[in-house]
Amino acid sequence: MTKGAQPDREHEGISRRNFVWVGGAALAGGAVLSGNPTPAEASHSENRSASIQGFRTLGRTGWEVSDIGMGSVPLRESAVVRYAYDKGVNYFDTAEGYGNGAAERAIGEAMQHMDRTKIFITSKMGVREEDTESTIVDRVRQSLERLRTDHVDAYYMHGPATVEALSHSGFHAAIASLKAEGRVRFTGLSYHGPYRPEEDCMDNVLCAAAEDGRFDLMLMVYNFLNHEEADRVIATCKANNVGTTAMKTSPGVLRVDPVDPENLTDRQEQFVERFTRRGASREAAVERLQDQARRQQETQERTQPFAERYGIQSQEQLRLNSIHWVIQNPDMHTACVAFTDFDLVDKVIPLSGTALSSIEAQMLREFELALSDQYCRHGCNQCAGDCPKAVPVSTIMRYAYYFEGQGREKYAMQKYGNLDTADGSACGDCSAPCTGSCPNNIDVQQQVLRAHSLLTLG
Repeated sequence: MTKGAQPDREHEGISRRNFVWVGGAALAGGAVLSGNPTPAEASHSENRSASIQGFRTLGRTGWEVSDIGMGSVPLRESAVVRYAYDKGVNYFDTAEGYGNGAAERAIGEAMQHMDRTKIFITSKMGVREEDTESTIVDRVRQSLERLRTDHVDAYYMHGPATVEALSHSGFHAAIASLKAEGRVRFTGLSYHGPYRPEEDCMDNVLCAAAEDGRFDLMLMVYNFLNHEEADRVIATCKANNVGTTAMKTSPGVLRVDPVDPENLTDRQEQFVERFTRRGASREAAVERLQDQARRQQETQERTQPFAERYGIQSQEQLRLNSIHWVIQNPDMHTACVAFTDFDLVDKVIPLSGTALSSIEAQMLREFELALSDQYCRHGCNQCAGDCPKAVPVSTIMRYAYYFEGQGREKYAMQKYGNLDTADGSACGDCSAPCTGSCPNNIDVQQQVLRAHSLLTLG
């Protein structure tokens, strides 16, 4: 069995003091609800000497993986990678498409100061129907060049649209060839849900892959508000000795925006103008905003009691508690956290190997009850079949998550602008049959229109 050890402290480490941040993104968030930090949050932020304490066997790979791993979607600076490594993180997830290779380059630069035998590196690609064994081998080799390593521990097929896509002959032939060369050790699959209504949901794709036998690792959406599909995947992975890794470990920003119809914000005025351009009266558009305000007020009233009880102060606190919830499941081997700066590393690492407090657990339960109907679950497509305009609801809401929950505003707006389907504007004059089909009672139309406003106006 391969043992993933903590880093050798005698190598040249990186500290907060000697790190110079260049263009780094701060943790997305901002105040969500008022109150004071909990003692748990205060202790997390103060404990900068903590290191990884929890390790789990990553399925049939045999690797002893840190219960907190590092995702790299927004990564551009190598110093944060080295800092996480110095804290004991030994699992690093990346992809060719993250920043057009920038994330791979950052990890590659960091690895020159790390013991390669003590870390598990994964990368991934979206496989196109026209890809061949040759084109895929070439793309993997390019990943290796950017990572400045002779091999990756696992290479993932990213985002296959259907169960049938799992059997892409070019991908499997390429991976077999690269394994024979020692360039790839294991095969993985990542999926966060369908892009179009006709595509398969997350649990169907990942469960089929876990039972297929050719995939050793899975990367899936998993958080306290979005775990029903993943629970099925995790059970299937356990039965087949497949490693499990989690992404989107926090539900993101669940913000309650006040709306005053008599004093609209610039964004709300633009919302009204969008409807009037389509022929609606200003009165009708404002009435729609008033309906949103009523719904938001109801949400505020539901959340206020437990906000006061637990002193919920910020999105950051919710994020920490959410990550802590994920790593409580021993069958979820590691949570991939997109570390963007030293401070986030310092706040998350102390969660490793620790139990969720009764206060945290109760807070999350009450949060789920209060805001369940405000959060569109990644990977769910149950409303898709009832949309007369084939709007990719799950995809649009994922882009809104990138914008607010991860602070990747430009990226989210670019992705939204490149949609090759109807966008959220199509919901403006629709009777919204989708809303009645949502298993979580989400006002789908209102949520998509809000996301459209967010992603087009910034």
